[in-house]
Amino acid sequence: MELKGRTAVVTGGGSGIGRALAHAFAREGMRVALADVDEAGMAEVAGAIRAEGGEALAVPTDVADLASVQALADRAFAAFGRVHVLCNNAGVATSGGIEQATHRDWQWVLGVNLWGVIHGLEAFLPRMIAQKEPAHIVNTASMAGLIASQGLGVYNTSKYAVVGLSETLAKDLRPYGIGVSVLCPMGVSTRIGESERNRPAALANPTPTAAAPVELIGRFLTPEAVAGMVLDAIRANRVRAGLTIMGVAALVIIFTQSWHLVSGNFSWLNAITIVLALTALGQGALAAVLGVAPPATELPDWYAVLVILVTGLIVVL
Repeated sequence: MELKGRTAVVTGGGSGIGRALAHAFAREGMRVALADVDEAGMAEVAGAIRAEGGEALAVPTDVADLASVQALADRAFAAFGRVHVLCNNAGVATSGGIEQATHRDWQWVLGVNLWGVIHGLEAFLPRMIAQKEPAHIVNTASMAGLIASQGLGVYNTSKYAVVGLSETLAKDLRPYGIGVSVLCPMGVSTRIGESERNRPAALANPTPTAAAPVELIGRFLTPEAVAGMVLDAIRANRVRAGLTIMGVAALVIIFTQSWHLVSGNFSWLNAITIVLALTALGQGALAAVLGVAPPATELPDWYAVLVILVTGLIVVL
């Protein structure tokens, strides 16, 4: 999909991945509409884009409120006439076990992370279909939408839902020529750990949570690296961007099979398993680990099945 001269809408555009996406789109020659509850951060991003000669619109938006997102759509279409890329990116997180979660926790996190995506689709999709032009939707999920981590139950739930929604949406929108990508990065250096700063007072807990923040392990990606993955996924019309289920499985296989090398029991069967897993890793996980763009060609789903079957046979043997 050609990006130059087209329009992108980015929710959560005032910081983190949203900020990086906005700048990346602007560098590609796109007009950018930013949405966020962080008006100061959003204004700073829009000002920087304009200072570099780009076009940017900043619209204060609460994605948990359908009317607010509909107003964003009205402003974007009024200003630019068309919307070609919609990034439902706004997100928040809270820590703690599900048994400790309050009803307000569920309302807040699902309101932004899941309903924010749904509201984006409700407000923009009918007009994007009516345009009858190439378009693309990017929904930000997370590795937490592929692997359930203890202490992130509410967040995990929201992200698993976004993955399922997005992969179904990709099939539903294929006849309209609208692509869909779901972004599932590993740890990213953003301020999502400080989400409480933007929590509505009406959804604040009476007493602060005593749960300790979940500490992620491994290498953190920069928002700019993630934005690069998104641009490549849009151009290649790739459904998954960042870490994929097959990539996760490949990482597990590589670590477990490498143990045979350490323990002195390494054989050619283990070597074959690692080679297959490394190939599968090219689906996106290797790119997520290294912070580089994934390959332009996405491996078919049958390859994932092949890797699992062959690995199972090798383990049995």
